[in-house]
Amino acid sequence: MKQTPETIVLLNFVCEDIQKAARLVRDSGIYTMVMPYTTPVDRVMQEKPVGLIVCADQGVPAREADLNRFKAMGLPLLELTITKDNLAVQAEKAIAFCKEKCGCHCLWKLENFIDEAVADIRAQVGDQKVVLGLSGGVDSSVVAALIHKAIGKQLTCVFVNHGLLRKNEPEMVQKVFAKTFDMNLCYIDASDRFLDKLAGVSDPEKKRKIIGKEFIDVFAEAAAKINAPFLGQGTIYPDILESIPMDGNPNGVIKSHHNVGGLPPDLKFKLVEPVERLFKDEVRKVGRMLGLPSELIDRHPFPGPSLGVRHVGAIDRVTLKMLREADAIVTEELLKSGWYHKTWQTFAIFVPVKTVGMKNHARTYEYVIAIRSINSVDAVTAQVVRLPWELLETMASRIIAEVDGVNRVVYDITQKPPGTIEWE
Repeated sequence: MKQTPETIVLLNFVCEDIQKAARLVRDSGIYTMVMPYTTPVDRVMQEKPVGLIVCADQGVPAREADLNRFKAMGLPLLELTITKDNLAVQAEKAIAFCKEKCGCHCLWKLENFIDEAVADIRAQVGDQKVVLGLSGGVDSSVVAALIHKAIGKQLTCVFVNHGLLRKNEPEMVQKVFAKTFDMNLCYIDASDRFLDKLAGVSDPEKKRKIIGKEFIDVFAEAAAKINAPFLGQGTIYPDILESIPMDGNPNGVIKSHHNVGGLPPDLKFKLVEPVERLFKDEVRKVGRMLGLPSELIDRHPFPGPSLGVRHVGAIDRVTLKMLREADAIVTEELLKSGWYHKTWQTFAIFVPVKTVGMKNHARTYEYVIAIRSINSVDAVTAQVVRLPWELLETMASRIIAEVDGVNRVVYDITQKPPGTIEWE
């Protein structure tokens, strides 16, 4: 979706809650985009905005030179000072401004999104082919359905087993998509290739970039066989927001995503990213409108680098197996207890720390598994879920008893912010 009627651009002059403000305005039917104050005017104009909203924290003055650049555009402009305490009030001011000064008619509706996205995909791709990396997660599944709706058999979905998937994931994804879609699906087991490249790499950004590069290389090989110049991706708006410094400071990048910051500069593909401007809950709604099954749409979000960002430190095949088994136990107990659909994400993390413990009446010195459970609407912020103590005890007891090499389980109670959802 390249153009949306009545776009309002929120300019980030260092405002921590600007994403929440953008969501509140968007929820009223007015499409919003967030850009840092360092964005060139011509880049802002590419979105054909009908108005601008300057957002700053209390006591952070808007930089006059940058502010004047945007005032010179001649568009209606509103300056807001946004704090946690006045967020709702300021959002109402923004909505009123959009309607009264910018002439917005609240035309942003997801019901119109599918038709717009399909038309955009057809216009972009023409009669050429697209290769899509299918993970079985919500984002890539919705993208697969959108692109398939637009161009049918011109799409080939490539499902790559990079060795970092959850337990039984390869079998499940192939089964579901064979039953649900009449589309070209190619399965590639590249687990050894990925794990060999990741051996000894502990830096999380390096791991993400290695995974991203290998994905592109695998896709390039698959695309060469089917002559596909386009690469479909499940990039969503929070991916972009976390990968681009909102205040113009490169140190402000939260983390690169394998499908954003991990792409090489010499990328041979043209990208097709139909949901890049949607938040996570909006992607789910589109998926339901497309008729995707609940087993795909209602799954917990899973990061592109998969267990690679839930295994802290260098990835070893033995410790990766510990994580995979522990994660399967967490999910199984969550489903049995009825808590799976009450949480946004609940998962296990491998912590490369050994602690002293006791198993089978003998001293052990083994690894730690952490459990994280959060609720969120759009992945921009997240709140910790207070899982029942009995459920946590069951998970911990099973992990320690059934996963060789683990003798301790801890629970992560960190909100986002300051923590991110994933540990890496």
